[in-house]
Amino acid sequence: MDSSDLESPIWPAQLDHLRLDSDRPEALSRFYADALGLDVLPLDDGSRLLQGPGRRLVIGAGQANARPYHAWRVQSREQLEAIREFLSARRLRLETAPRTLFADGAVAVRDPDGWLNVFGLPDAAVPTPVARNASGARSLPARLQHVVVASDNLPEMVEFYERRLGFVPSDYVSVNPDDPATRKVAFYRTDPEHHSFAVFAASSVRPDHHAYETSCWNDIRDWADHLANLDIPIWWGPGRHGAGNNLFFMIKDPHGHPIEFSAELEVLPRYLPPRRWASDGRAVNLWGSAWDRD
Repeated sequence: MDSSDLESPIWPAQLDHLRLDSDRPEALSRFYADALGLDVLPLDDGSRLLQGPGRRLVIGAGQANARPYHAWRVQSREQLEAIREFLSARRLRLETAPRTLFADGAVAVRDPDGWLNVFGLPDAAVPTPVARNASGARSLPARLQHVVVASDNLPEMVEFYERRLGFVPSDYVSVNPDDPATRKVAFYRTDPEHHSFAVFAASSVRPDHHAYETSCWNDIRDWADHLANLDIPIWWGPGRHGAGNNLFFMIKDPHGHPIEFSAELEVLPRYLPPRRWASDGRAVNLWGSAWDRD
């Protein structure tokens, strides 16, 4: 049985927001506000909501570079209840969902590495960004699009996301593409975009990166120019991923967490079988050097 046989009600879902923790939350908030053109709104629990057109995240006090949860937006209350029933039927333990930006009734479940996935509907009481005609980063397209983790437990993570949640595999990267035991990366989609989640084999469980989707190559240029004006250097790229076929570059935040800017991410039908890549570097960069996870 592959993941498509599950008919998971999680499809379609999009990454709505995530939480980043820091031992210097004010400084981290300033970095993201400046770099991504975000407004900062204090929240009742002491955390901060940072938001702009198509992008929002929560920054709170905690361990530097921690990512307490990833929050996925669904389409309706009916879909949300179907997800609750689907996960309960698979005997997954549902946890109390953070109420930061989602309405009552959100569903939360933890994966084998401890990452909390939250599925919900936006809370109408949370203020939305004020429209304004402005130049600078706020005017540049950058929709929060995917989140990636590193794992020293790749087989169990693959089993969980494919067979328990029903995320749809898009691409696998392996030492031997014909041998799942040599797998190094798995990319998953929860809507037609190539991946909203991925997991890389590594020496430890840790955050890997999160990404913002722009509309074209010129946006990639404009974001790079904006970041250069802030003395924020490109850390990797520009390049083009083989898996996903998207243009990209990455920067790092003050805690060393990579942030990706992407364009032209591939769109795939739900039931397209996963493709298989050799781990020769081309899956992660067709143009140049790869980022090797340790």
